[in-house]
Amino acid sequence: MFCGFGMFPWLALSTCNQSHEHVEQVQTGNNSAIEILKERYAKGEITREEFLEIKKDLVS
Repeated sequence: MFCGFGMFPWLALSTCNQSHEHVEQVQTGNNSAIEILKERYAKGEITREEFLEIKKDLVS
């Protein structure tokens, strides 16, 4: 009987975590290539030159 009470919080937390991860994946999937490029530049993952070159490729 006590095992059942211990399972309830675990089940509730695991379900919440899975649904949260799914929302993040869906939101990321909706970003356009330009938005992803801007995010990478803002994070410092790419240089200004790389940003401008990739942006030029995407726009054309």
